[in-house]
Amino acid sequence: MLFSFNSKAEEKNIKYYSDDKGILSLMYHRFDENKYPSTNIQMDIFKKQIKIIKNLKYTFYDPKNLEENFYTPKIEKKILITIDDAFSSFYEIAWPYLKKEKIPFILFVSTESVGKNGYMTWNQIKELEKESAVYIGNHSHSHSYLVDLKNKEFIQDIDTSSSLFKENLGYNPIFFLTLLENIVHL
Repeated sequence: MLFSFNSKAEEKNIKYYSDDKGILSLMYHRFDENKYPSTNIQMDIFKKQIKIIKNLKYTFYDPKNLEENFYTPKIEKKILITIDDAFSSFYEIAWPYLKKEKIPFILFVSTESVGKNGYMTWNQIKELEKESAVYIGNHSHSHSYLVDLKNKEFIQDIDTSSSLFKENLGYNPIFFLTLLENIVHL
């Protein structure tokens, strides 16, 4: 039954979306953490997905020029990889693979979690951000659903994350994970 459903979904995707141009963003969270099935992906499945992307001859989008290219005509489909929450399983399992394959991505970090059990440390984040294909994004401080916060709480949350980024990385990231994160979780 599941295979049948997936086959039909793939058939519909090919039929309706295969000619779409622009940037397709794929968001990932945890790697090989079976305890968290809704946000986990097995590394062998992740590698298969990357292989499919390469076999289809799509290129991975390097977000360094995202702002200047945002309004230019879309002439091809490109894939943007994003990693949400800076879980340590990403650093330990997926990062070595992405580095070896030279695949660009954005790592969105909630500053309150940094260094806690199961999350990356500031030193690990600094190590990644030195790489030319790695970009750090701000995912707020508390990882709260920001639209539920009062204006003052919202501003305080963002100011706290911005201060911690400046203190630990020397800058506030230009990428900010918005409410769109709730659309696709892989």
